[in-house]
Amino acid sequence: MTRRGLGLVALALALLGLDPRTASAQLIGISNTRELAFGEMVAGISAGTAVVAPAGTRSLTGGVSAGNSGGITSASFTVTGIPLLTFSISLPSSTALTSGAHSMTVNTFTSSPSGSGQIGALGSQVVTVGATLQVGASQSSGSYSGSFSVTVVYN
Repeated sequence: MTRRGLGLVALALALLGLDPRTASAQLIGISNTRELAFGEMVAGISAGTAVVAPAGTRSLTGGVSAGNSGGITSASFTVTGIPLLTFSISLPSSTALTSGAHSMTVNTFTSSPSGSGQIGALGSQVVTVGATLQVGASQSSGSYSGSFSVTVVYN
């Protein structure tokens, strides 16, 4: 960086009310604190869906019926950063869950808060995420797993 560039940085920091000799940056962070789990279900002869809402409730449609109860959770993330700043939430369009050679698509991700949030006064905000699992007709049984990413950026 040229000397002139350093002067522009110092000027920008001064305009923001920051001492350029001691200024620092605080990045926004996100950590996963609970996994998204669709629970146990039984695939029928027709396709269907399992929808887990950000609140952690599950609904089933089409040829999908409930298996043993329990094990159903929305994903939970803790966003940390500068108190009271707002941030945008980006969710994936889809991902795959696999069990051996078999797979299912997860899509229609939703979050709470939806689209954007605000860091709390103590420097954190919880974001919960749900999604829709596309269960095929006569889907092979198994323990399916996968991953997805959630991105947050300051507004």
